[in-house]
Amino acid sequence: MGSLKKGVMPLGYALVVLVCTLLQLTVAYRILGINTSPSRSHVIVQDALMKELARRGHQVTMVSPYSESEQVPNYRKITLPLDTWGKDLTKTILSNSNNRLAMLKMMPQMLEFSATGLNRTIRSPEVQAVLQEKEGYDLLITGIMGDAVLGLTHSLDVPAVIVCPNAAMPIVNTMVGNPAPLATVPNMMLGLANPMTFGSRVANVAGFLFDEVFAYVWLHYQRKIYSELFPADRFPPYDAVRRNVSLVLLNHHVSKGSPRPYVPTMVEVGGLQIKEKPSPLPEDVRQWIEGAEHGVIFFSLGTNLLSSSIPPEKLDAILATFGKLKQRVIWKWDTQDMPNKPANVMLKDWLPQDDILAHPNVRLFIMHGGLGGIAEALYHGVPLVGIPMFGDQPLNLAKVEAEGWVYVVEYVDLDERTLTGAIGEVLQNPRYRENVQRLSQLYRDRPQSAMETAVYWTEYVIRHKGAQHMRYPGVDMSFWQLHSLDVFAFLGGAAYALVKIISLSCRMCRRTRAAKLKRQ
Repeated sequence: MGSLKKGVMPLGYALVVLVCTLLQLTVAYRILGINTSPSRSHVIVQDALMKELARRGHQVTMVSPYSESEQVPNYRKITLPLDTWGKDLTKTILSNSNNRLAMLKMMPQMLEFSATGLNRTIRSPEVQAVLQEKEGYDLLITGIMGDAVLGLTHSLDVPAVIVCPNAAMPIVNTMVGNPAPLATVPNMMLGLANPMTFGSRVANVAGFLFDEVFAYVWLHYQRKIYSELFPADRFPPYDAVRRNVSLVLLNHHVSKGSPRPYVPTMVEVGGLQIKEKPSPLPEDVRQWIEGAEHGVIFFSLGTNLLSSSIPPEKLDAILATFGKLKQRVIWKWDTQDMPNKPANVMLKDWLPQDDILAHPNVRLFIMHGGLGGIAEALYHGVPLVGIPMFGDQPLNLAKVEAEGWVYVVEYVDLDERTLTGAIGEVLQNPRYRENVQRLSQLYRDRPQSAMETAVYWTEYVIRHKGAQHMRYPGVDMSFWQLHSLDVFAFLGGAAYALVKIISLSCRMCRRTRAAKLKRQ
């Protein structure tokens, strides 16, 4: 061995490495994915991972409410549509935009809807047939809106991976025991920034208490469905399967929020749905974009809001604004017709958003503030005009506004004047594009792409049978144990007892001494 030149690998060793590598590449796992979230954007993130796993040779089955046009080898899609609720939800949101009380009143309805959808999906003949396949499965991948499905990990005897479509929420932290110190991790719905002042930390505690109430309601609906699907006489408790999750993949990146601690079973994969190499655009869309002399503006309100439900006065303002632009517009519009559509506007009921934003002729993205769209625009360096509608969207856009690459128009203030001014400001002021392109470099600069990271850790969990060695002990501790409050109480009690014993001993000594002196 000593006669070998430095850097030259022995032939036998090289062959062993090659054989091991080929064997690893040929291992194909059977992976089941279920995501019944009523938000299609949540499913898109998980679907991107499922398809990539199929491309790498694994046998993948994905169950969701949304059909897929893309055909991928080894990828079986089972589509079980949700009830027709989108139009009613959209009208409610558009009529109550930025009314937090109204949105809070809707949350129990949405959580109950998610739980009911999961119940119907698991009981469906299609899914029951999948669960009874004799080949079995090696892994379950699911989202966060229907975690009662984790009962399948017991019946299938597989580990579970959670794909979280946003930053770590308290309800997700509890699955793996991830710490979230109140002094350094701002509540995601309050818009607080580090370092937090005393007042901010007080507000953060209030946010924590709200999250606890929200989690109680969330878990109530999921626990109810779990008890129906997975009877207590044959399955472990709901809380036990929640705490047995092997991995959480967060669709979040440190450059988009405050740094925070993570246990080994929680991994950031922000931008998971973004392709490193964009897919070819539909031919009519490609021609429309590349034929635009002054560039293209992309307009989408995301996957949950139906543009056709926009009130007439708002729609007229948008159309009047677009009609005066020299740019072409691509609009995600969910019906066949649009009254008074300008000639420079193209309508499509479904568009490959990531692939469109990747095109260099796209000048601006008008959107509602969803995390997925923000991540894609950031990755491709496209500035924004933001119209926040509900949920975390106002906060998401407030963060982007602080970074300097979005102009925010409140929905209640949306008219021809405000929208025209916003579009003109972003297109004509170079700081918006300069800021997003600078931050895009920061967002892209990683040792591995988001997808490579997600695939590695997913396969790691399968190879190591759930990777129990990464399990954080704190996930099994109560609040009192985790924060050593029982220890402090014991030490306090012991100190109190010691002081009492010393005090009693001193009194007894004084009495004895006094008695001796009296006898003398």
